[in-house]
Amino acid sequence: MDKLDRIQKLYQLFMSHRYPISLRTLASKLDCTEKSARRLIDVLQDFTLATIEYDEELKGWAYTCTPEEKNLLPGLWLTAEELQSMALLLHMLQGFGNGLLSDELKIVEKGIHKLLKARHISPEQLMNRIKVLPIGHSSVPNDIYLRVSDGLLRNRQLTIRYTDYKGDTTTRTVSPQDLVYYRDNWYLDAWCHKKRDIRQFVLARMEKVMLTETPAKAVSVAELEAHFARSYGIFAGKPTHIAKLRFSGNVAREVSRQNWHPQQQGHWDGEEYMLQFPYGDERELVRDILRYVPEVVVEGPEALKNSVLEQLQKGIERFQAS
Repeated sequence: MDKLDRIQKLYQLFMSHRYPISLRTLASKLDCTEKSARRLIDVLQDFTLATIEYDEELKGWAYTCTPEEKNLLPGLWLTAEELQSMALLLHMLQGFGNGLLSDELKIVEKGIHKLLKARHISPEQLMNRIKVLPIGHSSVPNDIYLRVSDGLLRNRQLTIRYTDYKGDTTTRTVSPQDLVYYRDNWYLDAWCHKKRDIRQFVLARMEKVMLTETPAKAVSVAELEAHFARSYGIFAGKPTHIAKLRFSGNVAREVSRQNWHPQQQGHWDGEEYMLQFPYGDERELVRDILRYVPEVVVEGPEALKNSVLEQLQKGIERFQAS
């Protein structure tokens, strides 16, 4: 722990204790001598311009400040570990959002990098050694993301021009409920006033977004969870089927460690792994099953098995034709 980290730790100790702390306790928490702890108290007092007083009766030190001063934490009070975590978070945000909010984050990023260098940590090495590779994400224009976020945070309805996966374009009014980042893409869960039901929209398919001054319709957390949480993957709706999959070979061991669904059930059948869980919309599930061909067999239901078989046959036909 370097000097700046010890000052930060000392500040946190004073902020989290209602009563004075003995010098022995401070030295133990800061992993230093009592003499060094006493010097750090003086340094902290110089930095904050607040009073750190010794209580003769309770034999300890206490940091005195106003509520306003307590909330003004300069970047100095971030430890090296916290700064590295923040730098990595910015790195991930930029990678996940393909540049979303990059201009807004540049000022914060610059400040974090400056503080890292003060602790002799290279921001460039940190970014180069830990990489974020968002494969398969769809590009979202910055203005679309910002308007959707604005409507969500201000609790306002949005008018959107939207093209669905079939290519049909409609204009509709929605009440945003939450934003979801799933498999490298952004989704908006919202109440659709046209369908009078909860719907999910891909931000990358929004061509235009307008913020209205009309308050958004409130949907309870329980209702949202009931709509989205029980089915498989990102597609919502009430589960109507139970998928039964059999995995073999090296894939079986891998799948046995994975979480496909909160209500999944799995067991070993000899050297093969059996997995079953509820689902409604099969589109994402079919794609995931195809990833494990030929080490997976769909044992039920028959409709899911036929859908996977149909995709396999179409693929064979295209390969043979080419």
